[in-house]
Amino acid sequence: MGNKGNNDTKLFLAIEDLFSKKGHAALGINAISKKSGVDKSYIYRKYETFENLLEAYFIHKDYWSARVSAVNDAISNDAPFSMRQIIDYYLHTQFDTVLKDYQFQKLMLWSVSEEHELMKSFIEKREQVGEKLFEALQSEILETEVDFRAISVINVAALYYLGLHAASNNGIFCGLDLSTAQDQQKIKDAISFINKKFLK
Repeated sequence: MGNKGNNDTKLFLAIEDLFSKKGHAALGINAISKKSGVDKSYIYRKYETFENLLEAYFIHKDYWSARVSAVNDAISNDAPFSMRQIIDYYLHTQFDTVLKDYQFQKLMLWSVSEEHELMKSFIEKREQVGEKLFEALQSEILETEVDFRAISVINVAALYYLGLHAASNNGIFCGLDLSTAQDQQKIKDAISFINKKFLK
């Protein structure tokens, strides 16, 4: 059992290394098998196809797909935090993840830079994950003239873009230096301010 988990870790690390150094064009079953030291027979037995292996890696790396179960656990287990505080925390951490995780940055850039059937499938599954979260939030959304889903689109997309901008450029955006902890905190405070207007 432990060996299987170790093989999966080796495969994901190999994908990360190839992806970060050479981009998605370098990803292939032979290259990943060679880099990881994991035999192709294991890959086909566990994942059946190369596409399924990549999808598993994408879900592993994707911020919201990897954390929605933790959010649901926090809701169902009567955590000593409000739903708004939980959402604040995960949005703030999303921002930190985009700022610091180079492989995740590349995955985001790939997802918006070209059309790819595998990426489409992955994005559809991410939307399914998001839908479960919105269902859990229904009782926490305040009555306003603005759709909270639309606010969430802006919040999540802005944090993705600002994180990518700060990581790949000089970090200055509207006069804030997003490469500094002080101005990163200002963005987090703004997100919390917005959420306070829409969540209990």
